[in-house]
Amino acid sequence: MVTAFPYSAADIIEKHEKRSKEVLEKLQKNRQSYLKNLMQKRFLTYVGIESQSIDEPSMTSFPLSTGQKVLAYKIGAELVRSNHDSIAKITLSDDYYIYVDIPSNVEKEVPSVLFMAHMDVTPEAPGKGIRPIVHENYDGGDIVLPAGITLSPNSPQGAHLKDLKGKTIITSDGSTLLGADDKTGCAVLVTLVEEILRNPKLKHGRVMVLLSQNEDVGKAALRYDPSIFGDSPDVVIDVDGDTYDKFSIANFTAIGQTYYFKGNKAHPNDGKNSGFADALSAAAYFMGLVPPELNPGAREGEEGYVHCYSLTHPLDSAGKAIESDYVVKVRLRYFDPEEGDYQKKLMEDNLQRVQAAFPFVESSMTDNQMQYQNIAYSMPSYLPDLIMKASKEAGMPMTPKKSRGGTTSAMMAARFPDRMPGGSDVYSGQNAEHSCYEWCCVEEMCGVVNVMENIIRQLVNLK
Repeated sequence: MVTAFPYSAADIIEKHEKRSKEVLEKLQKNRQSYLKNLMQKRFLTYVGIESQSIDEPSMTSFPLSTGQKVLAYKIGAELVRSNHDSIAKITLSDDYYIYVDIPSNVEKEVPSVLFMAHMDVTPEAPGKGIRPIVHENYDGGDIVLPAGITLSPNSPQGAHLKDLKGKTIITSDGSTLLGADDKTGCAVLVTLVEEILRNPKLKHGRVMVLLSQNEDVGKAALRYDPSIFGDSPDVVIDVDGDTYDKFSIANFTAIGQTYYFKGNKAHPNDGKNSGFADALSAAAYFMGLVPPELNPGAREGEEGYVHCYSLTHPLDSAGKAIESDYVVKVRLRYFDPEEGDYQKKLMEDNLQRVQAAFPFVESSMTDNQMQYQNIAYSMPSYLPDLIMKASKEAGMPMTPKKSRGGTTSAMMAARFPDRMPGGSDVYSGQNAEHSCYEWCCVEEMCGVVNVMENIIRQLVNLK
């Protein structure tokens, strides 16, 4: 007697596929839950360490706050613990930069990638005694902080909150910044390194990670040591963005200029015969020669600007102001190299006009410093499409933008033009940075890890 089997082959296949899908969904849910808890704990630990950078323009040694050093040791120890099989090379430099170098695990040659973030936080807002607050299952409304300020989805600082109902939001208590710029990026990249080292199935080319110091005072590239990584990376990604649906493909080239106007104490009554040097009038005339239409307040989009932003007395060796002399500091900003050439020529001509008008004043340019370079000049042409595809697959679609600013990658491109290609700045999870309204979303930080993993995969499959 033959008993008919109660299920058809089609039924068996359907049940198996359904069960497999359920198991896969459960595993994925468990992974996301684990990743969220890990990310939240990691980020809270980082912001609990005060690591404001020090804005000291006349420094003779690299200025580092104690907190910057403590955080570097903390992150370095985490990375060493995750490096069980010594796959990665992890270096903590004398200047407290962290370098992670993970070799390729594929046989074919694929582009290498360098991810960057910075460990310091800005000195432009209160950063002592940070008390983070976790807002679980955000209800979509205003968040009233203990210090008396309100973070609202109807405000510029909190506009993105309207997209995050039900998510986990972290703020400070409103009396300080949070430190999401750029400890979100640090938490994302440390987690990314762990994911790579723990998952041999994730195929990747050479992956490098750099966590720098003093980015928020414009010095992230100052103590970078290119010999540690050796070869130049093919692709650079800066995880320090503040716009959830955008990434940068261009930025200002930024030049800082300093001009010195030396006067004297000759009596003005017979100034022509006594050689009276009126340095104040000379400096004011120099500043006034900049056309008002080039002032930042008159410029937008891809228009550059010339900004005379500081007029001060220089200091003598004892730190006392030299009352007869003046120093003018100038910012030049431009996207187009031709516009930059025009700005530099303008300032040269203006200085010559001052020298002719005030012959007794010693007028000179004493400093001309490239601060950022436009990343568009050297960025790989395939990078924008790669990021768009990787972010879309991660459920965080991003589109390109041109930024009226600059970050670590732009500083690196300026300082090491032959060793560092332009790198795109990608959202790290930070919002309302440099203020007491600063906040981040834990789930978004986890999503950024997925975006970075997708970028790694895209590079392996790049044709």
